[in-house]
Amino acid sequence: MRKIKIHIFIATLTFLIFSIFLFGKTGNPLIDFSREIYIPYQLLNGEKLLKNIFQIYGFWGYFINEILYKILPNFKILLLEAHILSYFCMVGFYLIAINYTKRNIALIFTLFFISINIFSNSIFSFVMPYSYSMLWAILASIYMFYFLIKKKYKLMFLFLGLIFINRIELFILLFGFTFSYLTIKKIKYIKSFPYLLIFPCFSAIYLIFNKITTEDIINNFKLLKIMTNTEAIECLYKLTGVFFSKTFFLKSLEELIIFILTIAISCFLYKKNYKIASIGFFATIMLIFNQNGHLFCLGAILTAILATINIKKLKEKEILIVVFSIILSSKAIFNTSYLGYSNFGYIFILFSCYIICSKFISKKYLTLIITTLLITQNISNILYFKTHPKYKTKTSGIYLTKDFKNIFDKTNEFITKNIDKNENFIVLPEGQIFNYIHKKQWGFYNSTFTPLDFETFGDKNLIENLKKQQPQYIIFFPRNTVEYGKAPICHNYGVDFCVYVMDNYTRIAILDDTYKVLIFKKNEK
Repeated sequence: MRKIKIHIFIATLTFLIFSIFLFGKTGNPLIDFSREIYIPYQLLNGEKLLKNIFQIYGFWGYFINEILYKILPNFKILLLEAHILSYFCMVGFYLIAINYTKRNIALIFTLFFISINIFSNSIFSFVMPYSYSMLWAILASIYMFYFLIKKKYKLMFLFLGLIFINRIELFILLFGFTFSYLTIKKIKYIKSFPYLLIFPCFSAIYLIFNKITTEDIINNFKLLKIMTNTEAIECLYKLTGVFFSKTFFLKSLEELIIFILTIAISCFLYKKNYKIASIGFFATIMLIFNQNGHLFCLGAILTAILATINIKKLKEKEILIVVFSIILSSKAIFNTSYLGYSNFGYIFILFSCYIICSKFISKKYLTLIITTLLITQNISNILYFKTHPKYKTKTSGIYLTKDFKNIFDKTNEFITKNIDKNENFIVLPEGQIFNYIHKKQWGFYNSTFTPLDFETFGDKNLIENLKKQQPQYIIFFPRNTVEYGKAPICHNYGVDFCVYVMDNYTRIAILDDTYKVLIFKKNEK
């Protein structure tokens, strides 16, 4: 017990050090996180999810963030929340890991989890989440699994319920997993099952209290269905999905083969007693070839293959963590990098591979490999943050790359000096963060004006809503939408919308830096 406390202290200290140096500097506050900090502000001002705000993800995160804004109306409290949730994800992982390996090994993996995953430079960061519902779902998944292996089924079902109200697709997979296990083992869980309903009941009360009707839910579902069938979504998967792009698949396969061959050669050198050469060779290859992390998008597939080959050597609880890891990484299977969705399940996949490989490879060698991988990945991360530094903006405390910081500050300065308190504006295509900073209502059912939104809602509906909202100013902020297969707004998407803007608004300013910001004011009648 004393050693566990020491390890948690070491992990906590490491977590705090990373928090101090990288607070607000991970992720991209202009993409996705802009939505996450503004929607709770909308709720605070009387708007309702599903009724006034299109809802893609579970609303638990927004509900909690609305409460936090009541305590302190500053987005930094949401960053602090993300850090706290991430910290408990880390603790949960360590508590799981010590059930499978020696505590020192568990600590190494936990440090890996902190430095590579939690403080990732991806927009899929734990500490600046693209979706708080995803972060809550990952936290709940970790503790659900912990209580499963500890045979505390009431708490297991409780956390399953928390997953349900955040990420329904993850819940379906994990519920099927736990239900199958409990049935096969003939475990009586009827008395524990009602705990599954506790969090969903809170959600139902929230819906009723906010007078969100069945019609609101159905309309939101219909729009989600349209969204999942858009060309923008198809293009997004082709650009980020390993099984949708031949180029990405081959690149991922190439890096995976290099990784396997590197381990094979390194292991051979280690067995021949060339230990320094073995680790040096592995570290060199990782530093050269593993900059983009393409090999990890196939991590779940590799884990499944390794587990199948060695199934007879695996204990029951080892099979459980392998299956859980694959489920947690299920969405990541279609991603091209651990900097995407796979960032959330990457540590469990790596840990599962370690458990399987320890059946036929020296644990001492594996520990050296994992430690070396931790070091090389940290070097890559440090180099990234050094070559892509972020700077604090003047008015909001948000950190951005130098080019975006300059134009962001200029845009904020223009809004402060030229837009009166009783005037409103919108920033396209993703600019709710400006509405939050200047406390201006957004007023639109859609959260952004990306190609995805134009296909989902249609130009005509967005134009009609623009006529209804009548913002005095429309600001076009530079945002590359190439991931949706489109040029910037007004070029090959949202054209009719932009024509309406040109006909009814007059351009009054161009803020020219590395990127241009175009500002239009509504014509007087």
